[in-house]
Amino acid sequence: GVLIGHTEGVTHIDSKGDGRYFITNCKDQSIKLWDVRKMSDVSAAAVKTKTKPIPVWNWDYRYMRFPGTGWDMAHPDDCSVQTYKGHLVDQTLIRAYFSPAATTGQRYIYSGSSDGTVGFWDVVTGQRLGDEERF
Repeated sequence: GVLIGHTEGVTHIDSKGDGRYFITNCKDQSIKLWDVRKMSDVSAAAVKTKTKPIPVWNWDYRYMRFPGTGWDMAHPDDCSVQTYKGHLVDQTLIRAYFSPAATTGQRYIYSGSSDGTVGFWDVVTGQRLGDEERF
């Protein structure tokens, strides 16, 4: 199956471990939460992506900044459950993870950022949490 939503290459996948949800981190500067039940078959996805093209950037994450910064680059057929933004995936392949089940119940997502920070998001609300949040 295919899940439509990212507009650039995926850098990491982390499963929640429940057989239903996983997150992806991507060079389009977003993390997405997915439900495997929303998958399209390959032929239906191919039709959707050809009829509604999205901008394509000619850039290399290894030595360039993301050219789409400041643009709303949502895919018109995005089927993700939630999108999280606020981190940078430039010049390195950043990873994103669910927080530990034993201590947080996987309520949060965290990711590094190429600006040297670590971001935290509430899985349900999508809100990015500030440095004052403690776990």
